Amino acid sequence: MSSRDTIQYAADAGLLMIPGDPAKDVAPGFAVFDDSVPALRAFVLGRLRKEDVRPAPRKAGCDAVIPVRVSLVPRPDNDYDSRAVSVAAPPEATGSVLDRHMGYLYSSALHVTSESIRRLTEETGTPVGCHGWIELYDLESDSRFHDDDSEDGAEDADWEPDRHEPVSWAEQKAFGYAVGSVRVLLPERQTVRALVDAYLSDHRPEAAREPAPAGVEPGLRRALAERLAVRLRTALNHRAAGGAWGRETARDRARRRRDAEALPLLRAWEAYRGSAHGFRGLRAVTRSVFRHTRVLVLDESGVQVGQYHLPDGPLTLVDERVRSEALRALRAHGLDVDAPEDLAALDGFPDAVVVVAAGIWSIRLSKPGLSRDRLPEAGWFDPDSGTLTVYAAPLAGPMTVLLRRHGVRPLLVTWGAPREEMERHNLRAAVAPAGTSPVSRSSRVTAAAQRLVPEPHRRWLAAKPDGGQTPAARAGGLLPPLVDDAAQNPYYRRALESLFGAPVALAERGPCRLCGRCAQSAHAGLFYCHGCCTLARNGVLRDTGEDGAWTEAIVYALRRLAEIEFSGPPSLAQLDRVCVPFDDPGLVDEVMLCRFLVPRPASALLGTRPARPARTWAEWLAHAGLLTDGVRTSMGTATRATDGHLCRSLFERHVDDFLHHWGVAHEPEPAYPRHPELNTTGLRADWRLADGTFVEALGLVTKEAYAAKVARKRELARHHGLRLVTVTPEDLDRLPEVFADWLPEGSAG
Repeated sequence: MSSRDTIQYAADAGLLMIPGDPAKDVAPGFAVFDDSVPALRAFVLGRLRKEDVRPAPRKAGCDAVIPVRVSLVPRPDNDYDSRAVSVAAPPEATGSVLDRHMGYLYSSALHVTSESIRRLTEETGTPVGCHGWIELYDLESDSRFHDDDSEDGAEDADWEPDRHEPVSWAEQKAFGYAVGSVRVLLPERQTVRALVDAYLSDHRPEAAREPAPAGVEPGLRRALAERLAVRLRTALNHRAAGGAWGRETARDRARRRRDAEALPLLRAWEAYRGSAHGFRGLRAVTRSVFRHTRVLVLDESGVQVGQYHLPDGPLTLVDERVRSEALRALRAHGLDVDAPEDLAALDGFPDAVVVVAAGIWSIRLSKPGLSRDRLPEAGWFDPDSGTLTVYAAPLAGPMTVLLRRHGVRPLLVTWGAPREEMERHNLRAAVAPAGTSPVSRSSRVTAAAQRLVPEPHRRWLAAKPDGGQTPAARAGGLLPPLVDDAAQNPYYRRALESLFGAPVALAERGPCRLCGRCAQSAHAGLFYCHGCCTLARNGVLRDTGEDGAWTEAIVYALRRLAEIEFSGPPSLAQLDRVCVPFDDPGLVDEVMLCRFLVPRPASALLGTRPARPARTWAEWLAHAGLLTDGVRTSMGTATRATDGHLCRSLFERHVDDFLHHWGVAHEPEPAYPRHPELNTTGLRADWRLADGTFVEALGLVTKEAYAAKVARKRELARHHGLRLVTVTPEDLDRLPEVFADWLPEGSAG
């Protein structure tokens, strides 16, 4: 495998080699069909030498590799795609390019190589190739290694090579590795194009002066003519014997099956387009993470409905029915986005989503209960060439409409088969359970700590996301371990100090009270590790739009927190701060575990077409029965606090419940002293404390008239020498600090 940055001729292989970098470039497989299995088997067996085994590149995903060089041959004779490129053994092997043909590059790779390889081959008359490798795996990773109790060779008695396994198990054991796929190393399209342009610019005079070597293009034509003659003779014999021109191939059967499976979708999509979607209150927001800016479309619960891909689109959506509302939200956000065409006329769209990645638009079919990355693919679009490739002919029309609603019109619509990896993905999607796991993160809470939660709900503290697979296992590698050293990990220190409102004692260490791993403390004796602090701030459950037993655990946790920590429904911000007496470690443990069971609205992951929209925080509180008297007004949700005081918004109630919970006497709606200029209308504060301090909950400071009234109240308090404490929604997670002077000794403040 070469990392050179120019195309060079490899005399021993007889190829113009396109360089590749295993650390940067992709290494896709290629489609192998029954007629190319013999060539693939001969190629692999001819290179299985122990001395050629090398460590696997970081991105390879296998245990070891054997570097190889392969030939890339343009195949305009391909019936399905004239851009096809054959992956063949190098010319050093015997036979024509048809005899050495091992498979075709997948359609998704043709936009990278097809045009450049054709130009390089035609203008130089020299075979073109690239680097690659044969994947190798430890034998112990194969289940047959552990189940193998037969005599040597017995397990291969009925074995025949096929496209999935061209090498027998006995041959793999003899070699010492399990043999995987052959991969080709291909730089991105712009790199290949630049390499070819540079090479042709340097060698064009020489290429024009010398005739094309024999056996390159003439050899391909001769081999194609010979194959055509053989096929004609075979077809004539079939026609004479049975009245048919030939037998149906596996590719023909697969195409016919996909076409038949697509017909019911067309009828289902008619009903889908006529039904209403469940998204409410769409708005657009701009978010930047590590200098990567995204414009998202969210509904009122905070669930992502779509994304506008900067700088010029497209706008991709989880439900195509909301496109008009999403466009209005983007315009209200300040983006000059035009509707691509008359959306009302483009009403034949499918129930599908577009996923943009690496310059290719993958078109995924919606399936209830599955997240977007698990949906089956039905085709893909290359915006550079304007080519739409569909896997079933009946889908061509609806997918063309879908692309036009995204602002593009395909120049060419063609049929193709999914590449091998995508075919496996689609098979998994076909049998996937119709439901998204409500568990978003796994915890390691000990059995003793779990007993603080009732039996029906504690199982969620030990559940694993997605059927027991951790994110690291799904990605094929291990995530780096969390650093439980607050001196080295600022995120850990910040989480501890936020939860307990005190600096971390860096010199003190002890076992985490919830899971037992090494931890530090922001309060004497209360050791909690980085992982448990993260789960307390983010939760282990997420809203999936489908209620179940996990919903009952959330209701329990919210009611329990309202009872023992807040004396009423907590705000989302208040969960970032533990507000129980720290001298009761068992109570601290319990409220930490209850936070584990409370989902954050931002973590919602709705499957396609959920039973209900994701709940807002206020809706979760209402679902738990904590807002039974709430009434929506222009100022917010009016409700009565736990002590009976009428509050005009949930924000006011959170502050009132906090004062009530800690026994701080507070009188609602006290009148400010009169003043001939500053108070002619009878201004009132939100509360007055026992020592005469006035408290204002400032929830609408962005409104000009409200801000002017607050300014008058501040000036009025200064004029009369009144102590005034103001609280904003941003202060909800630090109420113990705001009211520290009035809290009892030894409290959370």
